[in-house]
Amino acid sequence: MPRPDDPVGRVIAGRYRLVRSVGAGGMGRVWLAHDEELACDVALKEITVPPEVSEQELNARIARARGEARHSARLRSNPHVVTIYDTVVDGGLPWIVMEYVPGARDLEAVVRESGTLSPDDTAGLGLALLDALTTGHQMGILHRDVKPSNVLLTAPEPQGPHPARVGRVLLTDYGISLQQDVGEPRLTTAAGIIGTPGFLAPERARGSEPTPASDLFSLGATLYFAVEGRGPFDRSSAVGTLAALLTEDPTPPSRAGSLAPVLLKLLAKDPAHRLRADDVALLLCQLTSEPTRIPPRTITDLPRPTKQPSTPPPPPRPPQPKPSLRLPSRKSLERIWPFWNRPRASDRTPHRQRPRKTRRIIILTAAGMLIVGIGTWAGVAGISGPHRPSPGTSPTGPIMPYGEAVGLTQELRPGDCVKASWTSQKFKGLPNLGMTDCVDNPHDGQVINTDSASSLDDAQKNGGSRCKMLLADTVNAMADARSYALPPSKQGWDNGVHDTACLIFNKTVQLLGGAGHFRKIGGSADMSVAIVGDCWTNKQSGAVLGQCGTPHDGQTAGFVRPPNAMTYKAAYANEDTLCQNKYASAYMHGNYTTVGIITAEDGWNAGFRYVECDVVSVDGKNLTSSVVTSPPSTQPT
Repeated sequence: MPRPDDPVGRVIAGRYRLVRSVGAGGMGRVWLAHDEELACDVALKEITVPPEVSEQELNARIARARGEARHSARLRSNPHVVTIYDTVVDGGLPWIVMEYVPGARDLEAVVRESGTLSPDDTAGLGLALLDALTTGHQMGILHRDVKPSNVLLTAPEPQGPHPARVGRVLLTDYGISLQQDVGEPRLTTAAGIIGTPGFLAPERARGSEPTPASDLFSLGATLYFAVEGRGPFDRSSAVGTLAALLTEDPTPPSRAGSLAPVLLKLLAKDPAHRLRADDVALLLCQLTSEPTRIPPRTITDLPRPTKQPSTPPPPPRPPQPKPSLRLPSRKSLERIWPFWNRPRASDRTPHRQRPRKTRRIIILTAAGMLIVGIGTWAGVAGISGPHRPSPGTSPTGPIMPYGEAVGLTQELRPGDCVKASWTSQKFKGLPNLGMTDCVDNPHDGQVINTDSASSLDDAQKNGGSRCKMLLADTVNAMADARSYALPPSKQGWDNGVHDTACLIFNKTVQLLGGAGHFRKIGGSADMSVAIVGDCWTNKQSGAVLGQCGTPHDGQTAGFVRPPNAMTYKAAYANEDTLCQNKYASAYMHGNYTTVGIITAEDGWNAGFRYVECDVVSVDGKNLTSSVVTSPPSTQPT
């Protein structure tokens, strides 16, 4: 859509007069403007649209602007997020009216023009950004583009008592942010992802759903830039940087000092191995001058020791070892950090396959499908799982974090697999649980995420609804899954267990292999844990999960539940037709067709009555990219 340049002096929406341009980015320009109604200065973000832009890209940019305004407005109470006042429409496009911060420069410009920050100032910067991110995460809002150019810094007050490099710290540009719990559309580029190479989490670069852990990776890369003056994966080209991000360790930091271990832990490629927000907060506090106070709102507020002129200086101290990454107890954390959100690894990974030898042969593992019915739900309290220190003992016996009915004596963490025995109807009341191996044994449920609460009452009243939102994408993309929340008991809460465990169960049969993002590329998978968008490759032993960006044999489009009156034999004979009735208009065109893979008869008789619908090439050649980009539905019919 061709548009004229916006000259200085133009009045937007009959109210805001443009004074001068103060910045520009890939999606728009930011202007200093004068609000002629209230006689004050504001910042006005213009969404720029090149003349040759497509209608799809135009709509995407408008959606980003509205999303930025909506999310930033929800975060206006946080002092580290640029305040949004309003959105107006002028010339057919939205403009965002926001707080004007005199003298603010972005972190990238500060480092390029004035040099790197000290480790101490960088730790304070990290606390401020973490405060903003954690506030958003608690509301279900992910930033998705944390990077130096989206961090605004102001100069410290001239009368400041110490030589800090910056004053206010503000996180800006929520233009590609996403609220997880309201089913917002994913805004993507032609390449399928949005973000900046070098600051984008590896799982995001591979096409996985964004999570709080992804924002923490980007935070780590941003702090690395602040103290080192370069990105942790910088190469001579964007392609080289992206390749290094995916396959190489970060360049060892040389200026970070005691901050280095924290940065490297934030930059772990596996989200499950990344530091959690509460741990990051405590470690950054320990690296500033006073680790026992609540993280400050601005870097200039960081306390610094002052010299006492009447007291002779102490003798020199020998060099001290760098702080290790031994993490404190949660009770210690609660004294210094008000936010207890624990970002976890992604709820789902779209790249998975399932085992099968030909497109007409069912892959559901016989061993798993034979273990159904009453035997599936037998008592398993005595089964042991991965070793983890228990919460301890009380005068009356071992502490049970979730109560006597559940029977566990250790806290559940993401990735843990359990077997379950229900007293009456499945999913009614509390199950008796026992830990089990996720890989070698069929299991009833797996912890995919956890939800932190501000109180026991909050955990028991609201943990279930928050777990449901956290796991919604994964549950909706599976054939037979449902979420289940297990909040701590009073005894568990009093002994430091403050997270509600968010588990995935199948409604009928057991899970065979890891669920959600805990499945491994190259490993065998199964229809019981299949997810819409999975790519798979046939091997001699069956089909395995594969990368959608590399050659693969097929991709999962969704699931169909045959009519209740249809027998297994009839469903087997009509599996392709059942899939084509639902997905033909979306995927049967050009070089692609849709085929059906029905569950094994054992699973069918147990209630798992589904046909998995897969996209394959007409000529039998490998697929080389993702075909299932926006499935018409992730719910079985």
